[in-house]
Amino acid sequence: MATEISGRNYDVTPDIRDLVEKKLAKITEKLFQDVIEIRCVLQVEKYRNICEILIVGKDHDVKSVQESDDSMQDAINRATDHIKVQAQKNREKIRDHHRKEGNQTKSADVSEWAVQVLEPGRIREEGATGGAPRIIKTNNLPIRLMSIEDAALRLDESQNEFIVFRDSDTDRVSVIYKRKDNNLGLIAPEF
Repeated sequence: MATEISGRNYDVTPDIRDLVEKKLAKITEKLFQDVIEIRCVLQVEKYRNICEILIVGKDHDVKSVQESDDSMQDAINRATDHIKVQAQKNREKIRDHHRKEGNQTKSADVSEWAVQVLEPGRIREEGATGGAPRIIKTNNLPIRLMSIEDAALRLDESQNEFIVFRDSDTDRVSVIYKRKDNNLGLIAPEF
């Protein structure tokens, strides 16, 4: 992998060179499989510090141009953060593209889970051993792949108090629900 770091109206110091190389090494080892070339151009125009990064990979290319009025380190941090976001999006697109079979969509978009719904007034029945809760009703709900915004819109249109969905950003099952204060709550598991 060839890494080229150059400066326009800016002298690239060894500290800046190390910072760029460390940040780009982390990104490329985590988010790229085969990197062909990395180019980083650091330039100063009047009061603006500009960092331009181009990563040419086997599967996709990623480019970011970010500027900062404060320092070159800040511009580098912004550019590398933007590169991370772009690389993750491209990686998701490639992974999703390879999962499809011909013209069929992913069969994992919708899955059925049994959800047990308890009615609050009938949870504990007199005479039951130890007042243990009992199941009143069981529903099967489709779990669709969607963004948090789409889930919020569907919840507004729905008569249900909650929607279970697979978050398109994290690919994890999440729950969005209506709160008593007319706001929405989100339950997103960490594992």
